[in-house]
Amino acid sequence: MDNKRYMAIMIGLIIVIVLIINQNFRLKGEMETMQNRLSNMESNMNQNFNHASQTFLNQVENVINEQQSLVTNYKSTYETVDSQAETIQSLVTFTLKQADEQATVYVRASTQDDTESKEYACITSNGIDYSCEVELAYTDDYIMDIYQQSEDGSYKKLNTSSYPHHIHSDMDNRISVTSSGTGTNEERTVYTFSVRNQTFSKLDLKINSVVVKAYYEGEEVFAQDVTDHNIVNAEARDKLRLQIAAGEIDPESVPDMEYGEIATDENGVEYGDYRVTISHADTGAPVEHNEYPEYQFKVIVTLHNGEVFEL
Repeated sequence: MDNKRYMAIMIGLIIVIVLIINQNFRLKGEMETMQNRLSNMESNMNQNFNHASQTFLNQVENVINEQQSLVTNYKSTYETVDSQAETIQSLVTFTLKQADEQATVYVRASTQDDTESKEYACITSNGIDYSCEVELAYTDDYIMDIYQQSEDGSYKKLNTSSYPHHIHSDMDNRISVTSSGTGTNEERTVYTFSVRNQTFSKLDLKINSVVVKAYYEGEEVFAQDVTDHNIVNAEARDKLRLQIAAGEIDPESVPDMEYGEIATDENGVEYGDYRVTISHADTGAPVEHNEYPEYQFKVIVTLHNGEVFEL
């Protein structure tokens, strides 16, 4: 009887010890999980704090630079491009905070590696508002600075931070599909896209035609010229759709699409919004159950100078 009681006590003790060990393991695991969570929270808080601090410091630096700079309202716009000479002419305008009508003001354009620089004299009618014609090779990107030479020959920089002049990048990336999307059901696929083209105010660099092609399993199954089908009221329709999603207006308020030629803004940049509808029956692409065909799209843009871009 004593042996049985002893065995029962020993078994009970073993069970208690096992439970305690198991509980310790669980507590240890929970402590490690909590420690990891706290560590992650601390890391995220540090990252957010560092980001906020850096943003604040950048804003303070920008304000200080703006206050210390003698130049305001700096603006650079492309005037024309010479494809043969590989140069771009730009108009640079700016305002000085204080006038010195006896001084000469220059724009200095330097390559980003500072291996080459050119200076261009600026003109003014009041000693405050200046303009300058700048012609540079578009084989490089540049930084622009404003300098003043006084009557005594002294030379000083008027701006605190240099102004970027990315003509090489803008020339290389002057035409692109800025956004695109597809919607598909059992009958058709709708493809929408937007095109941007920097013409540098030159007719030869304007868009002559826009063609959309669709491919299924590597074979061309669709092609359409959409040159004159820019959706001229696309922006207004998008804004109305946002209002519909917010429940502010009825879906019937969205106007029908209006088509026209590609639009050009004051800086010579062309913008176009397009939409094509592809019927699966016309392409021969199979529709099985809820699996719809997937097309690959190519936008082919031809400029007036004959250049062709496949986007």
